[in-house]
Amino acid sequence: MTVYADLTFYTNEYLQGRSAKITAADFPFFARNASMTINSYAGTFPSDAIPEEVRLCCCEIAELLYAGETSEANSKAGIASESVQGWSQSYESSESRLTAQSAAIDAVLHKWLDGLGWDTSSRIEPQRRWHEC
Repeated sequence: MTVYADLTFYTNEYLQGRSAKITAADFPFFARNASMTINSYAGTFPSDAIPEEVRLCCCEIAELLYAGETSEANSKAGIASESVQGWSQSYESSESRLTAQSAAIDAVLHKWLDGLGWDTSSRIEPQRRWHEC
């Protein structure tokens, strides 16, 4: 399986001087999962001709996946409301968090891949695949 972005691309091209959200040790895992997500929407891309938009999309999705799995993100994201004086908290469901993460991933896919001519509206049956172009 082709992973669309490596740590060097993430650091130099995607981040362009910003601080990394994903640790160097964790990046390969999340980049692979992000690449699989892209494949489920748009089909596979040949490893010798990966468009830059696909690499950038991979990095952004990897960050979303990483944020969803970090304990800090999960503990803060789980709080739906708070009350200070009487100290009470209510939490959103894990289903709600997953729905929000899925919507964020959909937005990233559209942001980067729509300009390439892919219909990313369906995870199960992409309308156009790279190898069919």
